[in-house]
Amino acid sequence: MDTGPDYELLKDAYAIIDGLPETAIDLDKLVTARGEALDQGTVCSPAAWLAQHPAFKALGLGLADDDSQLALNGQPTGTDSVPQVMARVFALRQVDADRLFADRRTYTLGDDSGLSDKRLWLHEVRDFLREHGQISEDFEDRLETRGPFAEPPNASEIRAI
Repeated sequence: MDTGPDYELLKDAYAIIDGLPETAIDLDKLVTARGEALDQGTVCSPAAWLAQHPAFKALGLGLADDDSQLALNGQPTGTDSVPQVMARVFALRQVDADRLFADRRTYTLGDDSGLSDKRLWLHEVRDFLREHGQISEDFEDRLETRGPFAEPPNASEIRAI
């Protein structure tokens, strides 16, 4: 029996990612940087952040020991792509998982939007939820409470070309 997407779980994912700093999200790599603690310099994709959250860990989602791939129920997912794994977690059609959990260039607004990776992902998830009648006016009013654009880069961290 096909139950369809777990919209409530997707809303939980939205709230988790929305609570992270703008600069902690990178859509193009599962784990880009690791700080001493999760809140100290760690930069991940939305899927990798979710894999480290207790609610999603309780569902069996995790990261392989070397951060190179997702794991399900303690087992690395091997050749499965991030969207393939997330399709199972959220009971999404593969095309929808590809839309929500692939790299930056797959998103509707694309690279020319000026949006940070975090805002671009949140925008795509919100549009997906809206398209499926899952966002009430009350819920929508609470979304996008912070600025939509990426924080300016720290000049001391920019390498000269």
